[in-house]
Amino acid sequence: MNYKFVLIDRSNGNDEAEWILTPPVVAGRCPTADITISDESISRRHCQFFLDPYGSLAVRDLGSKNGIYVDERRVEKTVVSPGTEVRIGRITLRLELTDEEIDDDSNDVVDILDLDETQPMKIIDVDLEIGAPPDDVL
Repeated sequence: MNYKFVLIDRSNGNDEAEWILTPPVVAGRCPTADITISDESISRRHCQFFLDPYGSLAVRDLGSKNGIYVDERRVEKTVVSPGTEVRIGRITLRLELTDEEIDDDSNDVVDILDLDETQPMKIIDVDLEIGAPPDDVL
């Protein structure tokens, strides 16, 4: 049995992305994460979904800045069941059991900016002299 991890867009309630995977599964911003979500509220290795010694699906925080929430309660580690929604940063994942096969493309990066309105670029004004040493070297 595999698990389907469904990213939910809270602005419209639609399912925006899904991954079909077998635990253990790491979710985060890092490109090597099993579930890669490009959003600044998510740590590089935010959390891990795994099977506990009794075979139940559980989730644990991997030291993230913004934590993980199950039923709007911040947790470090807890057992979760199909239908549970887990919030990591500002992103919500719904967990489902599935007989579907694992999708080879399931580790595609989801860029949250693609789901929201376009964000303006940050403009930085830098005054540099090429080839000149920094002031503190002189």
